Amino acid sequence: MNYQVFDSSADVVAALAESLKEYSQQGRPVHISLSGGSTPSQLFSFLASSDYATSIDWSNLHFWWGDERCVAPEDEQSNYGQAKALLFDHIQIPAENIHRIRGEDFAAMEAIRFAEEMREVIPAENDVPAFDWILLGMGTDGHTASLFPGQTDYETTEIAAIAAHPESRQIRVTKTAHLIQNAKRITYLVLGASKAPVLKEIAEQATAAKAYPAAHVKANAGITEWYLDSEAAKELA
Repeated sequence: MNYQVFDSSADVVAALAESLKEYSQQGRPVHISLSGGSTPSQLFSFLASSDYATSIDWSNLHFWWGDERCVAPEDEQSNYGQAKALLFDHIQIPAENIHRIRGEDFAAMEAIRFAEEMREVIPAENDVPAFDWILLGMGTDGHTASLFPGQTDYETTEIAAIAAHPESRQIRVTKTAHLIQNAKRITYLVLGASKAPVLKEIAEQATAAKAYPAAHVKANAGITEWYLDSEAAKELA
């Protein structure tokens, strides 16, 4: 594992914000995939309330999502809704730079539309859209995006798919492993003691990749890295 251990979530957020600033200064469209969860929400709030709100050139950054629950954007469970309320409503970013998954639409049709939009907008490598940076979380069951243990198709060549949460059966639209693995950079954000046992397995057991999508999904030719806080990393050697 290529991992960096930070003292706190605030230190993780600061590192992510600095990366965003660097990407925004490249003078070209940069395609970034966001995740939901507590760490991104901390990042969004930090960006909106700090100097980064004006020092980042938002016109160069295009934001997408790794997955989305099939709910309306106003719903509290919407990943896009979270980012809009905490960040996009507080910065100057062109509307066309925000590429949300339309969770309120029929999931099967939205997966097709979302895939078409990615193919139209994002430069391809190996005939697959190549994201500059994909941020991912990891659940205590080892899932990432909406790629769940035991129900992830690693062989598909589709780039968007429908998934159901294994417990709630809530329907989501998600990027596929095939698409994610074509990214130039993948950063897993894993915080908290509850994630420590799974991280230990991933670090020490080669068989973990078969059990945990987060262990299996890596950049084929780019960088895969793990940003951890001290609690999540406490069982790592």
